[in-house]
Amino acid sequence: MRIEIVVFDGFDELDVFGPFEVLSMAGFDVALVAVERPGLVTSMRGVHLQVPAVLHQADGVIVPGGGWLNRAAEGAWAQAQRGVLPAKLAALAPSARWMASVCTGALLLAAAGLLTGRRATTNRNAYDELRALDVTVLDERVVDDGDRVTAGALSAGLDLGLRLTERELGAATADRVAASIEYRVAQC
Repeated sequence: MRIEIVVFDGFDELDVFGPFEVLSMAGFDVALVAVERPGLVTSMRGVHLQVPAVLHQADGVIVPGGGWLNRAAEGAWAQAQRGVLPAKLAALAPSARWMASVCTGALLLAAAGLLTGRRATTNRNAYDELRALDVTVLDERVVDDGDRVTAGALSAGLDLGLRLTERELGAATADRVAASIEYRVAQC
């Protein structure tokens, strides 16, 4: 199973590397991918990544947040304003098994029309914005709504990775990964 985690200038590091670590340890084929073209991507705190691939066609897609709450010039909010990433997510959704998000990445899924009428979560400071997009917001670390799975802020990306591992590979594998990273799973 191939999982693509989208990275863009201004992404939040923990939103990406939390689930990346968990899913890689579980044995999934996990790749960081760019929105439009391969190349250098810089996180919100200045980590530079050379990303060799572009969001294409994966079994699962994870969208991080970063830069939404402060309307940063680069980040999730800027990606929503540009419209390219939401359009790609909407186009890929029918062929993916699931699409997921961490933190304000849920607002990018919502901008793509992928959370309309659904249950989801995001960063607590963005609950009202997500509700305004016809989403039932739940105050939980992970909300599993079938082919859409959303995680709250930052460290909830670890919970997301473990939930997806449990769904795809079973509880024993998720428990093994959680134990190997010495992480106690929050109640989802």
